[in-house]
Amino acid sequence: MQDKTEINDDEILKLIKEHKPLLRNIIALNVHNPVNVDDVYQETLLAILEHFRKGRPVEHLKAWMVKIAKNQCIASHRREQREANRDIDLASFINPAAFGGGVSIADEQHQEVVVQEILDVIARMKPIYRNVGKLHIQGYNTPEISELLGIPEGTVTSRLRTFRRLIREYLETDAPPPEQEKT
Repeated sequence: MQDKTEINDDEILKLIKEHKPLLRNIIALNVHNPVNVDDVYQETLLAILEHFRKGRPVEHLKAWMVKIAKNQCIASHRREQREANRDIDLASFINPAAFGGGVSIADEQHQEVVVQEILDVIARMKPIYRNVGKLHIQGYNTPEISELLGIPEGTVTSRLRTFRRLIREYLETDAPPPEQEKT
């Protein structure tokens, strides 16, 4: 099979079959959760198929397919991290030293109160900060938030900084929650 030529579906299947052991080995070595190996392999095949079906040429097929597999492994790892952070993790706003080491039932109740207060602060923020902050808590990164909200990345960064500052100020000073934007 020659490089830089359009290939049909039969040739694509032959190419995939030829490189299947290599691709699966790369994925198995790079995906931390063995349960996800098959999913990442399928995503790799889908990316390869989509590329060829769009009629795009490839110069070095084997190297290109390896790169696709590695990129899919990275994407899988990022999804795992995002999923792990999906639950609102406000631990970074809570000072663990305030709880004196071991956590008792009273400490857990206090933490629940603090988390609820933080959620109240977030709910009362202006939507421009609240929306960016909630997406960030859900695991979206700055470019993704920028695309979702249709605002520049610099604006996202600035609003995240303000989002964090408002929460930090509330926790440090016991100030009243920020006022909701007047409509």
